[in-house]
Amino acid sequence: MNITQDFKNDTFASIENDEVKHAIGETLSLMKQFYDTPIVKYLDFSALYTQQIITCDDSYNVDIEINSYQQSCDKEKLYIIEDTLFDSLTKRNSNLVRFYAQYPIYGQKNNVLGVLILADLAPKTLIGSQKDQFVSFAQLLQAQLNKNVLDTQPKHVKKTHSLNNFVHIFSLAPVAFLIALVICSFSVLLLYTLEKKEQQSEYIAKTQQLRKTLFDALERFDNQALYITQKDKIVAGFLQSQESYTQKQLSDLVKTQVSDNLTYKGYVIFDTDYNQLALWSKNNFDLAAYGFNNWLNRFSTRANKQSVEVFTVADTAFLISEINFTNNSVYTLTAFDLSKFLNAIIGKLNTQNYNLFITTPQFTLGSRGELNVSAIPNSISAASNRFPPTWRLHVQPRSAIVPPKVSRYDLFKLALIGFAVFAFVYYFLRLPKRLHDEIKQKNKLILNRESLFSSSLDALPHGFAIFNSNEIPVITNDAFNKLFEQVTKNNSQLSYSQLISISQQYNIINHYKEHNKLANEHNQLIEIGFTDGRWITVVQRHTDFGGFVCYFRDETESHQKELLLAQVLEKSKQSNQLKDKFVARLSSQLNAPITSLQSIIALAKGNNSNSNNYLKEIESASKQLKSVAQQLVNVNKSDSDKLKLKISTINLNELLNNSADIVNKEAENTNLIINNKLNENEGIMSDEKLIMQLVLHLSSELLENSYKGLLTLNTELTYKDSKNYLSLNFLINNLSNKSHFFSQLKHIVQSENFEKMESIDATLEVKFFMSVFKMLGGKSININERGKTTSISLSLLVNVVALTNSKAENKQNIVHLTDNKAKTTSKSLLLVDDEPLVEMVIKAMLKNENLNVDYASSAIEAMLMVSQNNYDIILMDIVMPELSGTDAMLKIKKHSSEKQTKIIAHTSDSQGSSSAKYVELGFDDMLEKPVKQDVLVNKIRKLIEAENLIK
Repeated sequence: MNITQDFKNDTFASIENDEVKHAIGETLSLMKQFYDTPIVKYLDFSALYTQQIITCDDSYNVDIEINSYQQSCDKEKLYIIEDTLFDSLTKRNSNLVRFYAQYPIYGQKNNVLGVLILADLAPKTLIGSQKDQFVSFAQLLQAQLNKNVLDTQPKHVKKTHSLNNFVHIFSLAPVAFLIALVICSFSVLLLYTLEKKEQQSEYIAKTQQLRKTLFDALERFDNQALYITQKDKIVAGFLQSQESYTQKQLSDLVKTQVSDNLTYKGYVIFDTDYNQLALWSKNNFDLAAYGFNNWLNRFSTRANKQSVEVFTVADTAFLISEINFTNNSVYTLTAFDLSKFLNAIIGKLNTQNYNLFITTPQFTLGSRGELNVSAIPNSISAASNRFPPTWRLHVQPRSAIVPPKVSRYDLFKLALIGFAVFAFVYYFLRLPKRLHDEIKQKNKLILNRESLFSSSLDALPHGFAIFNSNEIPVITNDAFNKLFEQVTKNNSQLSYSQLISISQQYNIINHYKEHNKLANEHNQLIEIGFTDGRWITVVQRHTDFGGFVCYFRDETESHQKELLLAQVLEKSKQSNQLKDKFVARLSSQLNAPITSLQSIIALAKGNNSNSNNYLKEIESASKQLKSVAQQLVNVNKSDSDKLKLKISTINLNELLNNSADIVNKEAENTNLIINNKLNENEGIMSDEKLIMQLVLHLSSELLENSYKGLLTLNTELTYKDSKNYLSLNFLINNLSNKSHFFSQLKHIVQSENFEKMESIDATLEVKFFMSVFKMLGGKSININERGKTTSISLSLLVNVVALTNSKAENKQNIVHLTDNKAKTTSKSLLLVDDEPLVEMVIKAMLKNENLNVDYASSAIEAMLMVSQNNYDIILMDIVMPELSGTDAMLKIKKHSSEKQTKIIAHTSDSQGSSSAKYVELGFDDMLEKPVKQDVLVNKIRKLIEAENLIK
């Protein structure tokens, strides 16, 4: 019994393992297809679910190299090595693998089950979305493993309950907040203390330096004063050493002491009676002019004559002192320059950071002269021992020394640092808890990863499906399921071929075409037309593992516009064919009487010579009739290739009814109602196809941009200023404000720019509508909006005719439209280029060739001209506004598959692409701009010769 039970358990475990392996294989296949890489692998550490897809030549060595990278990387981190050749982790010894990425796969208990590996043989860069998608694939794989497998892998980390509890306590938000707040406060206080201490030290150092500078300056000041009074001692020594002397000797002694000193201006020696004993003065200095006798009198009246008296006038100072002898005494008066005196002090000091000033009761003197200030801010001063106490020496720092104070900037900086410390500590303490919550949250998201992945695919507006190598759908979205719901409702596991075959069998699909793909391309373009009118473009991408991915894009709107254009062109073609038949029949009818008339003329010439004058007139008339017949034959061959109005008599009632039938044919209900106020016997002369195209284009645009709108078209003829106008008034309800066509048309009408088509900045549909309107003689467009009703009125200039005889008269008028001769059997070429200068150059190059060269300035004009004419060669420019030359070529070949037209790409390819590239795109050949004449002529001749050989 136990053996049987064990056998059943093993069997069920084996089945579960197979299911898990299958799910892992599908995920790896999808991942390989998404990134288009040759190497994907899931490495299971239990060696139970390891799977890999390696599609390269040397898979064995590649696997060995991948395993070495995996062992070098941390198992619990995301690694993306864009180029292993330049990454230090790989030790720069990579031989095959150049790109490597891995992501850990966690179990239900947050243990690592394995790693998901993505690798390539070439360097690769994952953009943001691709990196996120790589993580999504890993989470999808993780959900598949955790859904079906019990997590039995043991943990290798020892449990440390005490440490975990300790970390858990510190990870709590209140505890982490308090600890972070304490550390933040301590850090801010410490920084504040250090900052204040540094400022205090700096303040003390600056103050001490300021005092030292003052003491040095004061010492220099006293020394300069002492130097000035040195001459008094020399004079005193001379007088004491001489028993007798003359004034000349004393004067010579004074001159030798002061003549070389730039500070002195003058020097005088007096006796006790104030008689002058010696005098010296600079040439430009007059002592007597300063009234020094008065100063001496004032000095003698002082009680203490031993002190020094100083008088100042402007920048000159006068120093009066007394020299005492044993029996006698003399007085001296010294005049010196205060500015030079101060500069002598400054010159002997290192005062680049300080300013020196001398203040007296009369003036304030600086290094640049006298200052008009009452006080010297931010300075310290001291009095001299040699000069009066009222004289003070000031030292001012050039940058004020302020007491230490923490500024707002310092407080803001400290607050910012404190906040950063708080945030860092709080984040660091909360990190274990945060990581635990994040892992827990990720595990919850991983369990729903498959449903999220499916819902993201279902959100795509177009169909999406992945098929395996057996063409069985592996992954599909809602848009794809709705597309084939009529087929898959009975069997959801139909292959791609079965889906298409059954859909065609039950007439669900009425058109299926696979376009040829290049040999080295993975993509293939398929067109599918459904019976209900839907038109789907399928991009089928084949993968390396045998399956393929299909993108089903709804192109119904664009296809309907192409069909409408094809219908208009087909009707134009039929109209031209009917005109050819009429011309041929009329020509044959005219040839018979003309031949008879020529025979009568020949007989009359032989029988009656008197009637020669009449015969000449009859013969001239016969030639004119024959010329008219020949012109009728060639009426469609002369200038018919140009886009111009083809005037004909139009039954407006029939034209509008036909237009309404076309518009209402595609709708379930009637959407266009015609109210025609024209007389049944009246018609208009205009271009029938262009008027129909104008009505159809505007009607379809208005109906497409309205919500359940009903369009009413009112027509009537008005007569104004001797001219007839056709009024077309379109009325519609619930027109969307988001309609680009209506908003741009409204802007053009309001700005009145429809007369200048080149200045209109609008979409292709609006430009085409305005071009047709202008060609038809459009005069005005009026737009009115009242509530939910929008009115668009068009006014066209027309000629009113009666319907009974208008057709015959119209066909007679065709004779006068052209006088061109019949074209020869020469080949025809259509030049398509948006640069008019190219037309002149190409036509000049081909003027000696037997070619009829027509010119189209845009791809749209070229398509219309090709629909009206048969061209042997089309020279197509690649880069054009509105529509590229490649798209125009594909559309021309699609709508003109029965014509043997050779299309040559004419481009200035800056990338230097060869003609093979354009041949692969669908062109027959390529010519590079600027083309040389011999190259152009030879290329065209070869194409024409090849076409003649085929014929």
